[in-house]
Amino acid sequence: ACSPRGELVAADGSRRQTAVDPNSRISVVLTTGAWEGDPYYLNEDTEVIHAVVANLGSEPIRLAPGDIDLIDERGFRHELLDAGGTFALANQPQRTYDVGRGDDFSQIAAYGDIASSALPWGVLQPGTSMRGYLYFKRVDNNANAARLTWHFARPNNQPVVDMRFDFYVANVEG
Repeated sequence: ACSPRGELVAADGSRRQTAVDPNSRISVVLTTGAWEGDPYYLNEDTEVIHAVVANLGSEPIRLAPGDIDLIDERGFRHELLDAGGTFALANQPQRTYDVGRGDDFSQIAAYGDIASSALPWGVLQPGTSMRGYLYFKRVDNNANAARLTWHFARPNNQPVVDMRFDFYVANVEG
């Protein structure tokens, strides 16, 4: 028999959380348990969270790996695993990206669908959205809950809003 393993869920047990900041008009939808790519077993040792970020405001916002924290209830940080994907406007070739407020993240071996499915980093212009997966070191091995905080900022590092998402570990047979 397989032992139960934890899965991140919202307080109500659902896999989807949505937040909208009324001032900046940034909208975020996070979904857990949604990985269907290659390798199929990625979510056994990695926390995989699908993100959709929409910038409905009038100013650009930065998407950067150093702007996202996942910290469990014991205060331990679970590193973001960066697949290194970027995006840029067609008329602005961009090979590098701003890592954000911190560099406390690692690279992930980008094989299979990991890189092509990852949320890419760059500047999200007004009226646009971006989607993709975020990868973290797993939470459920030692923790019962974790908070993801996304520190949104302008490209010039001016803070915009901190969005917080609380997750709980639910045991599922797997």
